[in-house]
Amino acid sequence: MAADTREPSNSVSAAPKNQPTSQTQNTQHGLHPETRSPQSDNAFAAVGSQNTAGGKVHEPGFMEALRSVKPSEFTEVHKKPCVRDALLTGIGGGFGLGGARAILGGSILSSSNWAVGSFIFGSALMYEFCQRRRSLEKQGMKRAVEVIEQTKAEKQQKMEEARAARRKAKEEADARS
Repeated sequence: MAADTREPSNSVSAAPKNQPTSQTQNTQHGLHPETRSPQSDNAFAAVGSQNTAGGKVHEPGFMEALRSVKPSEFTEVHKKPCVRDALLTGIGGGFGLGGARAILGGSILSSSNWAVGSFIFGSALMYEFCQRRRSLEKQGMKRAVEVIEQTKAEKQQKMEEARAARRKAKEEADARS
C-alpha cells in the first residue's frame, strides 16, 4: 500500500498528541507496545468517525430531525398500507378492554391506562401481522409470476419443437416428390 502523501516527510511525529510515543511511556500508562493505535490516519477511515479529509462527520441533532418531519406525514398516515386496519383494531381493543375494566370496578385512571395500553399493543400487533401478511402475499405473487413465465417458456419451446418437426416433415415430403 502506498504511503500517505498528504503529510510532509520531515514531520516530527505521526503519533496522535494524546497517545504516548515511546515504549516506556506505554508501559507506564498500562498499554502494551502492540496495543498502541496505528500511526497512519488512514487506518481509522473505516471506523466512520472521520471522513477521508480528516474532518469530523456532522451528526444530526434533535432539531434537524424535527425539521425533516413534514406535516403531510401526519395528515396522510391513514393512507399507508396496514395503518388503517391497525388503528381500527387498536381503537376497538382499547375501548373493549378499558370499558370492561371500568365496568368490573376499576378506577378511571386504571381503566384509562388499560385502554391506552391495549390500544398501543393491539395496534402494533395488528400492524406487524398485516405487514407479515403483505410480505407473504408479495412472495406468493413473485412465485406465481415465476411459474407463469416458466410455463410460458416451456410452451414456447414445445411450439418451436413442433414447428421444427413440421418443417422437417415438409422438407422430407418435398425431397421425396
